[in-house]
Amino acid sequence: MKRLTQLILVMILCFTIKAKAQITKIETYTEHVKDFSSTQKDETNMLFFGTVPKIFISETGKEILLWADKGSFKTVELNYQQIEQLKNAELLKSYKTVEVISLNIEKGKAFKFDDSYLAGFPNLKYLLINSSDGISVEEVKQLLADLLSSSALSNQIQVIINKTNTSS
Repeated sequence: MKRLTQLILVMILCFTIKAKAQITKIETYTEHVKDFSSTQKDETNMLFFGTVPKIFISETGKEILLWADKGSFKTVELNYQQIEQLKNAELLKSYKTVEVISLNIEKGKAFKFDDSYLAGFPNLKYLLINSSDGISVEEVKQLLADLLSSSALSNQIQVIINKTNTSS
């Protein structure tokens, strides 16, 4: 009986760990807002794309603080080549209020992204993946495999894929 109890506990533990690793929802922006009210869509658009207090990481890796509101930043915007900036010790205090990491990626470009990059973001709700290449949900899952397999991943984080327009 004791052995059966131990086996059941091990199975529950394995299921719990596996469930934690599978809790992140990945969907397109269109799918994400399809059932939202007009007000909810406006609020989401403002958070993702609007003039909220934002930390923008330039191509040279320099941080630019946009629409700063008493240090209450809502978004960090950067590209896949600047991911190390998410561990920038000088910005960690500003990251405490961030709800969205907006990551611009290119199809076919590999990069490392695991839960260590999210350690300084206690209020993170969204990882917004922006791509002009029409990247698929499956491709995003492959790019974020290290993050998605993490047992430390918060169940509050959603991955949203946004197809951006290219300017010609």
